[in-house]
Amino acid sequence: MKVLVPLDGSSAALAAIAHLESLAASGMPLEVVLLHVQLRFHRHVARFSSRASRDALRTERSARALAPAMNRLSRAKIPFVAMTACGAVAERIASVAARQRVDEIVMGAGRHPRWLRWLNPSIAQEVMQHTDIPVTVLARGRVGRLQRYAVPAGMVGLAALLLTAD
Repeated sequence: MKVLVPLDGSSAALAAIAHLESLAASGMPLEVVLLHVQLRFHRHVARFSSRASRDALRTERSARALAPAMNRLSRAKIPFVAMTACGAVAERIASVAARQRVDEIVMGAGRHPRWLRWLNPSIAQEVMQHTDIPVTVLARGRVGRLQRYAVPAGMVGLAALLLTAD
């Protein structure tokens, strides 16, 4: 089975690697495509740097994001190919999955409170909108009390102060 694993460098993204390790241990033959996608630099930022320096920064970021997964897959003797891409994250994941003809996309995701998902939509949801390839999402972590209660309460308090400041 050929599997695409998008990685962003977070520990939650490595949940996909743990899942693949357990599949390989049960005897399932796997071929893994690791992918790190970065957004393009805005043209107003890019004009102040050289293409070589931007490419070097992207290479460094990708190496850092892919290294833990590559080490774990090497130790588990699971064959893999590491790739990087640049552009809109969900669209690039879907296009690489189609181009590589993978059977499944396996993503690790952190748990986030509802208000944060509203501000920053789920990449996994966007990938599902861009492809017909099955997507498995493995959630890890917990939403902390600070994220769940204190930050929204602080925002409400700030909004109330702004409204009464007139």
